[in-house]
Amino acid sequence: MKFLLLKEKNKNQRVLLVPNDIKTLTSKGAEIYIEPNYGSSLGYPDHEYVSAGATIKKNYMSDISSYHVICKIGSVCSKILKKLTPTQIVWNYANPINENKYLYQLLKYNTTMVSIKSIQYTKDGSIFKVTEQLKGQLAASVIGFYLSRYQKKGLGKVFGKVEDFNSNLFIIGGSNAAGKSLIKSALALGSNVVVFDYNEADLEKVKNNNDYKQLCKINDCTLSVFKYDYEKLFSMLRQADAVVCAANDPNEPTHTIFNEKMITSINKGAVFVDLASDYGFASQTESKQTKLSKAVFTTADVIHFNVGNVSHYYPKTFSALISKINTELLEEVLKNTFNLETSPVLGNAVITYKGKITNSTIANSLKLEYTPLKRIVKD
Repeated sequence: MKFLLLKEKNKNQRVLLVPNDIKTLTSKGAEIYIEPNYGSSLGYPDHEYVSAGATIKKNYMSDISSYHVICKIGSVCSKILKKLTPTQIVWNYANPINENKYLYQLLKYNTTMVSIKSIQYTKDGSIFKVTEQLKGQLAASVIGFYLSRYQKKGLGKVFGKVEDFNSNLFIIGGSNAAGKSLIKSALALGSNVVVFDYNEADLEKVKNNNDYKQLCKINDCTLSVFKYDYEKLFSMLRQADAVVCAANDPNEPTHTIFNEKMITSINKGAVFVDLASDYGFASQTESKQTKLSKAVFTTADVIHFNVGNVSHYYPKTFSALISKINTELLEEVLKNTFNLETSPVLGNAVITYKGKITNSTIANSLKLEYTPLKRIVKD
């Protein structure tokens, strides 16, 4: 089976496979071709990929239809899509729920596309879980930085505990991967943490987490959990120094949780972080994603941070993590276990199959026709 790895454009330095994992796949019979300088921006020169068994391919367009799997972090351009056959697989990290133009191109050219960003949680984790943990880490750094900047409208407070002073962090949707990562970071610094979530069973897990309990004991801080309730949250927001909306399921569009009235009730100089902005906005006061170079804006003197695509800012860490997961999944493709009956994890990640939408959530959210993958495979 032949795999073609395309490098990213502009300033995107991430890669789907690193040399060590290339070696694993080629040892199992995969033929892997890469564009020149595929991983050079991350310190992976071409000769390391060649030593691992890959072949450098300069003019891949001339025989693009001969590759079984086309791998790329971002969307594949229409110039390539129109030359592919429906039996070829486009292997992406992109999620078309927020890239409608790309989705329509996939349908137009009868493309089969897998989004590993859409793979659900498994017992041993998923790429979604890994990248959400990176978001939680970033949020902790962001809160600490902007909360302390008194001259720039911050509260002039530390994120954590100093002597008898504790800052207060509110997390909405805190029982998922991003929320858990942030809870642990905040408690380790000595912050008091309040978690709101819709799922009571998940909240119980947060409440009974032994690591969290130990951190509270060591740092003399508190962890409180509540089932999400608008009135309760609204009444408590004045106590928050920082408020974070953790990300949803990547197949689900984010719902607006905060109306403008809620935002204006938060203390002036507090920090509001939207970790769900990849999938929509959690607040009425947001209108677009911000970039790390110009990361914040204020509404009612509340500092907003809603940078999307966080993994973009950790290219080497992200690439190493995603490469390991990709290797495991591409081994499934090598075994030809590419359908719902034999590979439910992969089946869940199929967005379009031969030009039909096979992801029900994306189809329903965009009001497009949905066709179960199982039915197409049988046909």
